[in-house]
Amino acid sequence: MSKSKKYRIKQKDFMELENLAERIYNTTVVLDYFCQKQQEYEELRNITPIIYNLRQDSDTLNAYFINYPEGNIQTRF
Repeated sequence: MSKSKKYRIKQKDFMELENLAERIYNTTVVLDYFCQKQQEYEELRNITPIIYNLRQDSDTLNAYFINYPEGNIQTRF
């Protein structure tokens, strides 16, 4: 297995990725709530666990961006 490389992300790219992660998280929260409240439809009952797992993964991704170490972001372009 190869060694793990550390990458330095430019601030502009980081902000775009952070905004994208936040939008994905917000979308999955709405989907999760909708699926949980509309259980009378079989199709929604079937995808509810998938949406729940997607929400958990997007929450982890969003938390990663919130807690990202400041020193790894390049402020100059």
